[in-house]
Amino acid sequence: MTRTPQHQEPTAILLARLEEAVIAASKRGDTPRRLFEAVVDALRAGVDSPVFSRWVMDFLMAEACVQPASAQPPVVSVIIPCHNYGEFLEESVNSVLMQTFTAWELIIINDGSTDNTHEVAQELLGRHPEHAIRYFRQERRGIVQPRNRAATLARGEFILPLDADDLIAPQFLEKTVATLRAQPSFGYVSTKALFFGSVNGIWPTEPFVWANLLFTNQQTNTTLYRKRMWQDIGGYEERMIHGYMDWEFWIRATKRGWAGTQLDEPLFFYRRKANSVVMRAKERDVAIKEQIVRLHPDVYDASKLNAVRPEMHHQNWIPVSLIRQDLVIRPRGAMDLSSPEEASKQAQSLLEMLRGALPSLAHVFNGEHAGRGDLAVYPALKARLEQKAVALAERGERDRAVETALQLLATFPAQPDAALLAVQILVRCAKVNEAHTLAARYMDLFPRHQALRGFMAHLLGMIAECTADPYRAMALLDSAHMLDPSQERIRGSLTERLEALGQIRLAERLRQPPDKAANRQLWYITDTFGFGAGGVNGVTQAKFMTLSSIIRSPQGPDVSVITAWHPALPEAMADFARMAADFCGDDGFRWPLWVAVHPEANPDADPRWQIAGPPDLIVEEGVLLEGHRFLRTLPLPENCPCTFVHHTSPDQYTGKFEYRNLYDEAIHAFTNYDSHICVSENVMAEWTHIAELAHKRWLHIPNCAAEEEAAALLQRSTAEVRDALGLPREAMIYLCLASVQTRKGHDILLEQMAEVFHKVPHALLLCVGPIHGEWSGWDMVGEARLRYGPDRVRFLGIRRNALEYIRACDCMVLPSREEALPLVLLEGMALEKPCVASNVNGIPELVEHDVTGLLFSLQTPRDLARHMIRLGVNPDGARAMGQRAGERYRKQFSRRLHAARWAQVIADMLANP
Repeated sequence: MTRTPQHQEPTAILLARLEEAVIAASKRGDTPRRLFEAVVDALRAGVDSPVFSRWVMDFLMAEACVQPASAQPPVVSVIIPCHNYGEFLEESVNSVLMQTFTAWELIIINDGSTDNTHEVAQELLGRHPEHAIRYFRQERRGIVQPRNRAATLARGEFILPLDADDLIAPQFLEKTVATLRAQPSFGYVSTKALFFGSVNGIWPTEPFVWANLLFTNQQTNTTLYRKRMWQDIGGYEERMIHGYMDWEFWIRATKRGWAGTQLDEPLFFYRRKANSVVMRAKERDVAIKEQIVRLHPDVYDASKLNAVRPEMHHQNWIPVSLIRQDLVIRPRGAMDLSSPEEASKQAQSLLEMLRGALPSLAHVFNGEHAGRGDLAVYPALKARLEQKAVALAERGERDRAVETALQLLATFPAQPDAALLAVQILVRCAKVNEAHTLAARYMDLFPRHQALRGFMAHLLGMIAECTADPYRAMALLDSAHMLDPSQERIRGSLTERLEALGQIRLAERLRQPPDKAANRQLWYITDTFGFGAGGVNGVTQAKFMTLSSIIRSPQGPDVSVITAWHPALPEAMADFARMAADFCGDDGFRWPLWVAVHPEANPDADPRWQIAGPPDLIVEEGVLLEGHRFLRTLPLPENCPCTFVHHTSPDQYTGKFEYRNLYDEAIHAFTNYDSHICVSENVMAEWTHIAELAHKRWLHIPNCAAEEEAAALLQRSTAEVRDALGLPREAMIYLCLASVQTRKGHDILLEQMAEVFHKVPHALLLCVGPIHGEWSGWDMVGEARLRYGPDRVRFLGIRRNALEYIRACDCMVLPSREEALPLVLLEGMALEKPCVASNVNGIPELVEHDVTGLLFSLQTPRDLARHMIRLGVNPDGARAMGQRAGERYRKQFSRRLHAARWAQVIADMLANP
């Protein structure tokens, strides 16, 4: 189940408004630059939206047209191998014809196609006889040989491979050719890729480092490279018949000293399809990477493969430990990544970030001097502008003061001291929100900059002092102290707040850490905490439930939360503090010690890390293996009992429902845990049938729901809630609250809705949750809209107020192919709603068939329609089932029971490790 929590409402609303703005701009045929930048920022941040990706493509292709043929000899040879991609070939070729750099030739290799590829190619040749297009037809030779044949035929100085279903922006060649000409030592240049189709986004998200290609691929096949580099390394390896031939090509280039760079613009449009060569290669991911390792014994030590086999299951990753320690790579030519070109590239990227972070002040970062400062004059200019900005602020000329400080940052965006000055002036001028945003961004860029961390701590302390809610203020002060434990004023304010709220134990630990802990120590470890970093799925919410149960009541061990630092963590801590206070009530709670680990920092140097340990028990919780991978990066004490919390069945690790196969890595990881806690008894039985895990200690703690919010909603009538949500009062509303993807079974549900609509004419299906295009989500949405129209089946996306939709519906539907103990059904039970669900995994532990809901088998999907119709024509019976579901929740799954179960398990583990 997925949704956005209350504090994420502005983000959800902004994304919805942004999508509306894009749709409106498309209808007008308008392409505003600021809207484009905002959409690119959203795609970079992980928003999967086909509307956004298509509009970015349209923006970059705006006013593009076929360019006149060049009279010059070809500088670039574009090579397009094509096997049965005739439906896409014309669009791909047109993107080449529209290039603003016209000194190119195009070589099309028809590799034994059985579709209309030949006819399309012939038609293109006839339509553009003046352009340098060469066409070759051959028998089927596979995915590698056509590339080598085309490169052999190439007459250009540079080669650009382009798959027949992909596209390039009109300026792709103009910008990449200019880069290689300006950097004679570089062998290649790529751009960011804009994914469209089944996946939408911008890749890669991390900075490009050419040497990292030995263990992770950071660029696509469509990368411009020198032909002499292809010749030097011997072309593409024709033994790579199952895929990854481009990654193996980059590895060979790297080991021979060929370096390159990557432009930050998404000038390559990569069509993602569920059955593409790339997706098929992912199914054989480990075998292909082992092939790469064995092909390069001078780079990798294949004898270590068995020792690192779990890591081999990480997608797009060859374990670094396989790289030979004596490997020496000498870059060709004078590689200077601090060159003026590289500095300019970095500056432009930072300016783009600043415009997005401070939209109301974006104009300051567009001046002619932006990003072009001379470091030789920086100290003097900083002193002068700082003096001027302070003077303006003291005179009350706040806008001028802010712009003066930001001018320095615009000129020198890579200087953290300039960012610090801007933050300080923003605070002086009462722009606290802008200051917080800016400080958070630069803290991510410069995590070791102590002055920046210190001022961020000061800023959080200021916000806390202005916060009326005492629990929220305590959490913000705690996050401030976590950032900078040296500030005595913050520590004093925090300990006062802690004592006022009864958190004496933590206050004493912070005031004067004991030489030896008086209480037992429990570490709760997770890779991310809070919706801002961990997504909006059920496991993210379950973390709030788990941790609040662990800390409930003043008794029990001292708890330390060890998690990764991210800018949204202070807000997550504040939300958790408020929730814990409401949940724990008169029982009280032990506010944990928070330790935020940054990937570039050494935890042992953190005073809070010293206060936290050593633990007597570790509890790790995360989505799939993300938490486990984070835990492995920590310097943990040996022989400490460690338990893993399972929210998924073994099936979800197999790649059966997602493109990743994590099964072998998971089993190897779980053998290292002393005990396991599973939210479902049925799923726990599945895990214990695995031989490697059968002898482990397994315990059962079912999930619980946000019943306080549910209780408040039960005070409101269904009609009132429907009116507030704009839903029809008289409709029979079915709600599927789950991310739209194959695993959740929306395709099964949509197939059965035809019979439901026929027998229940006033039926309405609401689907609330994000649409996962990479797992067929958008395909299902398109089919539903075509078959039923947008009025009968509504896809609402992520909704902050998901529980209101549960209150408004008559019946919940969950046709999942795999579940453990879905939180959405617990929330439905707490809100007294019946459910029709598949009988997989842990669902029968929640839904008592014919009592609190109805179950169907995936082998007889028509029963889903029959059950939905039964409840649709008998609303009184549906309400009676819902009432019994509420009683079942309160008796078996309440939050108080959840806390008691956790307390008993922790006590047993500490007594019998």
